[in-house]
Amino acid sequence: MPNKFRYTAVDSSGNTITDTLSADSPEHLMAQIHAKNLFCMGYEEIGVNTATAAKLNTKSLVIFCRQLGTMLNAGIPISLALHLIQDKVDNLRAKKVFSQLYEDVQKGNSLSIAMQLQPGMFPNLLVNMILAGEAGGTLDSAMNRMADHFDKENKLQNKIKQALVYPVILSVISVLVVLVLVTFVLPTITNMFDAKLMPPTTKFLIGVSSFLIHQWYIVLIGLVVLIVGIKLLFSMPAFKYEYDRILLHMPIIGKLNRTIYSARCARTFASLYLSGVQALDMIEITGKVLGNSFLVKRFDEVITSVSRGEFISKAIAETKSFDPMLSSMLYIGEESGSLGDILLKTADYFDGESETALQRMIALIEPLMLVIMGVIIAFIVISIMQPIFTMYNTLGNS
Repeated sequence: MPNKFRYTAVDSSGNTITDTLSADSPEHLMAQIHAKNLFCMGYEEIGVNTATAAKLNTKSLVIFCRQLGTMLNAGIPISLALHLIQDKVDNLRAKKVFSQLYEDVQKGNSLSIAMQLQPGMFPNLLVNMILAGEAGGTLDSAMNRMADHFDKENKLQNKIKQALVYPVILSVISVLVVLVLVTFVLPTITNMFDAKLMPPTTKFLIGVSSFLIHQWYIVLIGLVVLIVGIKLLFSMPAFKYEYDRILLHMPIIGKLNRTIYSARCARTFASLYLSGVQALDMIEITGKVLGNSFLVKRFDEVITSVSRGEFISKAIAETKSFDPMLSSMLYIGEESGSLGDILLKTADYFDGESETALQRMIALIEPLMLVIMGVIIAFIVISIMQPIFTMYNTLGNS
């Protein structure tokens, strides 16, 4: 049964066309588009969510772009370069993807079309950069630029993960300590005392302890329901939009997120601009690769403003979702005619700022978590000790 595809293509006059076609396969779709004398810029299967498809990880993309860019720069034909890359890959999943890429190029497809024949595997940014590189004859420099882009993105992701390691470990330890105290230590001690003479805090903890010991399955079911519920909520566009909006405007964390998104925006702008991608296409692609549904809507507004003749810097500033430094540097670049170089320097600046902001956030989270952990454990210890003090007072008075 034929599948329905939505595609974006360019005609011989440079006009962008978006339409739908029914095709048995991506190859059949490409044949129909070529028959209309159109150049395919991208496509998606209607009814299939390619956003959730398992893309290649950032590290694999860095290696692929770096190796391919180096080989092309050395004059090695693209088909031979892809053959060498797929032979050297250790990751089985990546090897399968690159092997298919090599086979599609061997059939006469361009690299960009070969990537589009594996929907969801390659980021839209990379596909569009390759399209621009193929059209301008600068595929080698486009690949090297993408390698730098994904390398910095990978480093940023690793920094965020490293920053979260300590809080996560501390959280797990805190939960385990509380569970041990409530389910093992508390019942052992409180069994020696009369339940009627215990203070309210101790009775409360005994109730929690009894519930965890005897109705643990309810807790487990509750956790499963909570996880499934959260996933369902995030699958709802309205909830995801509101969540992404709040992330950008929260105290402390909001500023960090704006800094990170500013770095990604500047780096993506620079990569696309230096590859010769038109302004409106550059803005549209950047909005989609930022990974924030709220910013996607704001970028639609940016596209509308820029299409009316407004400066990109002013349109970005009006979103109020980025660091003001980004719009200021964009304005300088637009006025001086050196937008690409300034954007690269701006991205490097924001990379440093995001690392500093991460360290500040962790510096705040660590003592806060220690205080919370200390208060909870102190509450449990006091609740355990109170019956003991009550017993001593009773014995002393008698």
